[in-house]
Amino acid sequence: MKNKIYSLLNEANIDLDEYKKEDFNDIEKESLKKNIRKSIKKSRKQNVGRKVIAAAAIIAVLTGMSFGNTGAYAISKINLFSESISSFLGIERNLEDYNTVINKSVIDNGVTVKLNEVVLDENELLISTDISSDRFLKEYESWGSEMTLYINNKKVKFTGEGGGRKRIDDYTTQQVARYDLASIKDMDLSGDLNVKIVYSKMMVNYNDDINGTWKFEFKTNGDRLKIDTKTVNLDYEFNIENGNKYILEKYTGNALGHKIYGKIINNSTERGTYAILLKGHDDLGNKVIFDLIKGTKDGFLLKYENVLVGNMSEKASKLILTPYAVKMPEEGGEEPKFDEYKKVGDEFTINIK
Repeated sequence: MKNKIYSLLNEANIDLDEYKKEDFNDIEKESLKKNIRKSIKKSRKQNVGRKVIAAAAIIAVLTGMSFGNTGAYAISKINLFSESISSFLGIERNLEDYNTVINKSVIDNGVTVKLNEVVLDENELLISTDISSDRFLKEYESWGSEMTLYINNKKVKFTGEGGGRKRIDDYTTQQVARYDLASIKDMDLSGDLNVKIVYSKMMVNYNDDINGTWKFEFKTNGDRLKIDTKTVNLDYEFNIENGNKYILEKYTGNALGHKIYGKIINNSTERGTYAILLKGHDDLGNKVIFDLIKGTKDGFLLKYENVLVGNMSEKASKLILTPYAVKMPEEGGEEPKFDEYKKVGDEFTINIK
């Protein structure tokens, strides 16, 4: 019964920090009841049993029922008002047609992991989680995790863990992680997928390991987003100073953002690596930047930088871009600034409509 109460409260989209139990008057109590009922109804259809549990949850909050340390922590420390993936990433588009909302929490070894939502973008899986405990996080500290992924009962390898983290409060970190599934060659990622995520380790700033098991199982489907993704085949190439040839192969654009994929013909014998980016503007005069987010010896992926230049206008029909490159510093050196990149090719146009 207690676990069900915690689960319902964690599913509710209510910030209990707005309420002080000792200051409740009748109007505030009624408002809180309505908000909890409304939030629970949004998460799934209720049967009679769930209504009874929901009522118990409301009474628990309003009367200060004692659940013990773990229960009190589960209610008071699990943040019930996390940002959506789109808000977290600064995307103006609504992702409700494409995301799978989970809103489930698992507690082990004093650490609570809440899986908020996931989005499958072709070969990229975005996962939003909250990680929290009663440990006070110092100014620059945040929670990290180690995760194993299974799709249709098969353990899969992924590369990279881009995305970002934000501290919600002094105890909680929200993370939106990007997992690249492009290396999965023998698995069909269309249709309904049975997904299992198992976190086996939590740590603060990748130190102070806390072992445990935080397991989540759910179904997700990326077909709708794939259908609504605009793809433009490209045939543009340029050379950088070490002799390598970069070939832009395709552009994709959807509610999650804009990407450009390419391959590299490696002609270089010198040591060292280079970073590339595309700079320019759209046909409305707005600034456009595609920055490198993944690179191997054979290929690369550039992503539109909405954080730097704002979201791309939905009215834009053309992107006018120029390639730039810079040699990366040796290990420990400072990352190059945008004005250090040098032009390495001619201007070209992508018709995105």
